[in-house]
Formats: sequence, C-alpha cells, structure tokens
Amino acid sequence: MSSEHEQFLSQFAEQRSALREAEKDEILLIENKRRFVMFPIKYHEIWAAYKKLEATFWPAEEVDLTKDVDDFKKLNEDQKDFFARYLAAATTGEANLVNHLIERFSAELQNPEGKSFYGFQIMAQNVYDEAHSMMIDTFFDGAEKVKYLNEFPTSKEVTAKLNFRKEWIESPESLYGERLVALAAKEALFLAGARAVIFWFISQGLFHGVTHGISNITRDRGFYSDFNCLLFAHLKNKPNAKVVEKIIVDATEIEKNYMADLLKVEQSGLKSAQVNQYVEFLADSLLASFGNEKHYNAANPFEFMEGKTTIGKTNFFEKTVSDYTKANESTTKAASHEGFAFNESF
Repeated sequence: MSSEHEQFLSQFAEQRSALREAEKDEILLIENKRRFVMFPIKYHEIWAAYKKLEATFWPAEEVDLTKDVDDFKKLNEDQKDFFARYLAAATTGEANLVNHLIERFSAELQNPEGKSFYGFQIMAQNVYDEAHSMMIDTFFDGAEKVKYLNEFPTSKEVTAKLNFRKEWIESPESLYGERLVALAAKEALFLAGARAVIFWFISQGLFHGVTHGISNITRDRGFYSDFNCLLFAHLKNKPNAKVVEKIIVDATEIEKNYMADLLKVEQSGLKSAQVNQYVEFLADSLLASFGNEKHYNAANPFEFMEGKTTIGKTNFFEKTVSDYTKANESTTKAASHEGFAFNESF
C-alpha cells in the first residue's frame, strides 16, 4: 500500500473502523447455510440481474471475421498497430486483472442469486478471451506476430492497474463496500476508451464481425458494473462518498494514462482528449450510480457510443426496496420451518 493511499484513508480511520465492525451485520455477508440452495428466491432484483445476463449469452463462434479481413487492410499502419495494442491489452493485461478476482467476490457473497451472476461472469470471460484470440489469429496471423502480448504484462501502465487492484480490492484493509466500488470501476472504465475507438472504426462501415463481439463485450461490462452497484445499494452501511469518488477518479486517471502511453490512442485517428472525455463521462455516470455527484461534468463526445452501455442508466437505490422486503419475508418463513427434516426412507 502506497504512502499516498495510506494518507488518504487515514482521514476516514474512525469511520472505516466502525464500518468494518458493522460488516458482520450486512445481510449480503452474514453466513448463510443455504448459500448454495437456489430456491426459494430471496433477492429478486439480484436474481433478475443474473437472468438478464444469462439471456444474453453468446458463443465466440458467432463472431464471423471472414469479411473483416478486407476491412482490416483498409486501416493505415498506425491504426493496425493500435488494434494490435488493444488486442494485447484485452488478452494479457485484462486477464491479469480478472484472475481470481471474481472468485473472491463470489466467495464473500452469501446468497445464491449473486453467486450465480458471478459464476456466469467467470464463464463469459473465456468467451471474451476466445473472441479476442480469434481476432489476433485472423488479423495478425497468430499471437507470435503481436509483440505486445509479451511486452504489456510488465509495463508500468499495467502495473498501475494491478496496484489499483491491490490497494482497493486485495488489501486486507479494504472494506466490502470499497471493493464493490473498485470492481465496478474496473468493469466500467478499464479498456472502455479502447473499445470506443473500435466502435469509431465500426461507425465508418467497417468490421461486421468485430462489431458483434465488441458490442457484446461492451454491453456485458456494463452489466457487470451495474451488478456491483446493485450489491452496493443493498449495504446498510456504505463507505464515505469521498472514498467512493477517490476510487472512481483513481481508476479514471489510470485508464487515461493507459490509453495515452500504452495503447497510443492518437495513432487510431481519434484525439486523445476526446477519448479521455468519454472515459470521464463514464466515470461521472458511475459516480451517479453510487449516489455521488459528478466529478468531471463531462458530456459524451461520441454520438456513435450512445446506447452501447447501461452504465449510469439505473437508480439502484430505488430498486433494492423490494429485495429487502421479499428477503425478510423469506427469512421469516424459513425460520418457521426449521424443524422440517427428510425421513430416512426419502
């Protein structure tokens, strides 16, 4: 943990200590002996989020790149290089951030509805890896032709993302609410600017096959971010709004540097300032999802990105009321049937 990080958190030491003590009473974290028993459903909004994600499942085989080869040839050399950098980031740097991360959140969460969502997300990551690998094979004739696959994992920009994960998610000092915010920020912001560049290529009538894959990945990332906002809204005791802002702003600034220095976004043909503004727009939308004020007051600079993600589109603090009511009702009913047992001949 960096000294700067420690210094920031020291301002909230007393409040965070109280929150840590209160975590044992959070309904999402209280040990549930039926956490692997699906029915009856207690958290209907969480279950609905899982079913919504499940309904959008797509296999990598749907990404038909046959006609995209000619489109790729229409890009100039700098744009091709950017595409290579994006694919390297998506298959190496992003993979380093995902490994074992979702498993931890799933292990902490004590309801089967949420575990189902996280389990599906883990499976879907394999589809993304396959789709990106297909693009590497199609456009670059195999992974060995993309030098960035070996260079990126040890770059300072990827290290900055790993440090963000260590400080806000993996640290034993992190609080559950803080971890939810950090995971939502990772899903909403990391590589969002790069995908916007790909959509800019698509808006020029290119890449029918890539369109399908990138559209699905962008949509899914929005679902993942929204899900952590939904869980956050279920918390009785939430982190200080300044801590929430710090997490999201940190992720935003890391991503802006990542885009400029590692992905060389200017090579794509889009201005770095525009891509930065788009990431800031998403950050403001995410802040609103957590009940915070906007930090950047940024407008969406890209008309072609309208409707591509669900981030910032839902008021989660209204949606959870029904979950609390139904969960409490189910808990009461379960308590009244505790004496039920299967007989030996069942």
